[in-house]
Amino acid sequence: MTAIYEQVAEYAGWLDLTDSGLIRVIGADRLRFLQGQTTNDLRPLTEGAGVYTAFCTPTGQLLSDGYVLEAEDGYLLVLPAETWGDLSARLSEAIILDDVTLMPLQEGMGLLSIQGDAVNEVLEEIGLTPPPDVSLAHHAQIWQKAELRLIRNDRTGFGGVDVLVPYEVMEEFQTALVATACLPIDNALAEVLRYEAGAPKVGVDTSERTLAAELGELFVRSHISYTKGCYVGQEVLMRIHARGHTNRTWVPLRVEGGILPPHGATLHAPDRPDVGWITGAVRSPALGGAILAWGFLRNEYIQPETVLQVATEPPAQAVVLPGAPRPARR
Repeated sequence: MTAIYEQVAEYAGWLDLTDSGLIRVIGADRLRFLQGQTTNDLRPLTEGAGVYTAFCTPTGQLLSDGYVLEAEDGYLLVLPAETWGDLSARLSEAIILDDVTLMPLQEGMGLLSIQGDAVNEVLEEIGLTPPPDVSLAHHAQIWQKAELRLIRNDRTGFGGVDVLVPYEVMEEFQTALVATACLPIDNALAEVLRYEAGAPKVGVDTSERTLAAELGELFVRSHISYTKGCYVGQEVLMRIHARGHTNRTWVPLRVEGGILPPHGATLHAPDRPDVGWITGAVRSPALGGAILAWGFLRNEYIQPETVLQVATEPPAQAVVLPGAPRPARR
């Protein structure tokens, strides 16, 4: 893992995200419809731009994150593999008298994400023009007689570009990446990079009770609008915003000890038991090999350098960090 991590840090590697959900949204009512379903504001979007967003229950619990692109008189909705099926069904049920059509695209194309400081050089070497260096800026380009879409999306803190690739040229595209020494990133390293960048994963770091606003300032700033008007879950999220905080927040911690704490391990403070729990942990090269964990803490205990105890055997100590070791640039 160390060698591939250094390869990504100094050059580039690619994530296989071909099981992601890809949905094209078209129709005269597409803006009004999708604006009422998503937490972020789609009105400023123009051709070649995109926005991160989330989807919530009426009571503000997070169902999915994702992003929306404005492309060719429609929207392109990119969703995680774990959520796109249920969310697609929910969106379909919400269409009543709207002039809106949802077109699943994942049978014909898949998503690869090239991550690393040299992502532009990799793309240029295989004959592609990188998108502008603006988050979610994107464009289509012909490669080997197939249309690809390149999307600026930093998933790791090293910089990156998502590429939507038709399956007819997928194997050829992957071979071209490997030929440039841009190698695949396995699942274990992908988890390390994700946690170092501070990117939560729905269903792993969240549950059906997690409020979107509990995922911290970076997530809220990039995924939620408090000025757009009505959408599913808006009333609860606005009430939280008006109050100024949630009761708990997802934060990073450095765990002192040799054992990775398991998902769900409870966190205790000297003056109070059960102040939170851990959602995941990895050994982090960005922290010099120390254990990086993320978890939900009551807001009274989220200040950096707060020392907590992890209920593991043997017990371990955890220190709240000021932020992700290498946050994604969003």
